[in-house]
Amino acid sequence: MKKTAILFIIVIAVISAHGGNFSKPLERSALNLSSIPYKIVFESYDRGNWDLHIINADGSGRKNITNTPGIHEMYPKVSPDGKKIAFAADTGEGRNRKRDLYIMNIDGSGEKPVSKNSRQPAWSPDGRYIAFVKSESTRRFSMESWATKGLYFYDTVTAEIKAHPNNKIEHLYNLSYAPGGRYLTATVLGGMGFRHTNIAVDLQSRNFFVLGIIGCRPEFTPDGSRIIWGRSDTEFQIADINLKRKPPVSAKSIKSFIKVEKGYEVYHADWSPDGRYIVFTYGPDGDQAVGGMAPGWDICVAEAATGKWVKITNDGKHNKEPDWVPAGRN
Repeated sequence: MKKTAILFIIVIAVISAHGGNFSKPLERSALNLSSIPYKIVFESYDRGNWDLHIINADGSGRKNITNTPGIHEMYPKVSPDGKKIAFAADTGEGRNRKRDLYIMNIDGSGEKPVSKNSRQPAWSPDGRYIAFVKSESTRRFSMESWATKGLYFYDTVTAEIKAHPNNKIEHLYNLSYAPGGRYLTATVLGGMGFRHTNIAVDLQSRNFFVLGIIGCRPEFTPDGSRIIWGRSDTEFQIADINLKRKPPVSAKSIKSFIKVEKGYEVYHADWSPDGRYIVFTYGPDGDQAVGGMAPGWDICVAEAATGKWVKITNDGKHNKEPDWVPAGRN
């Protein structure tokens, strides 16, 4: 057999082992998204302002639910019952800019403050608590998601805030509760003795442990059996996870899900409430930070079983940080 033929076979084998290279979105008609009974909330930038938008999973019925010039609402996280949204809001400019946390109703009404100089909210599975981190500095604002200190919990019933008992926690971002509510996963960058890794924090002790994956932003399936995360800015990977095992992820179960061509990136993946679809963002090389300018970025939906994916927004208006609304359209 000629060397060129052998090389071709090796290349095909490598691509197959990584689950294929889905470099471009398909036509919208490639997936029937109209039957998906969930909406999606995301941040979008238009006319000099960040607002939160809500949209049907097939791309129809898009609506700006904040529409507040002068206040930048970003990073929406929907409550488990689909009735509330926790989000970050930036006010001020330059060195006077600050980021605070709020909650509101799913339609944008009833806004209520949660915590000042705070970010990265995550709802507990029972919907009672919102985990969050505080800004690393109150004097100097940072756009970096990892510029954080501590781990805190807001009680939506009593409005009390309590800190995690481990006061060494720092530089966490993308908090995500594991189903069951005992553990909280996060990416840590340059803190707690780590350069860049993903950990699970035990909410019943001071302990934490490494997940065993490379990349950032792990998100659980609704049943807690699998996670998806960004292996790099150009690739998502999926793996089985078992938090009773250390590390929870075995290298044997890791598979590539979507990998895009050079010059483009994918980020912010999140499983649908039924585990059948994954929403994420896609666009040219850009800034994935919360509130970071990312022209050309759009919201996409992928079929988890096949890896087929389409864009559901097409205006490229810095559309990022999508989160599913667990309740139906009514």
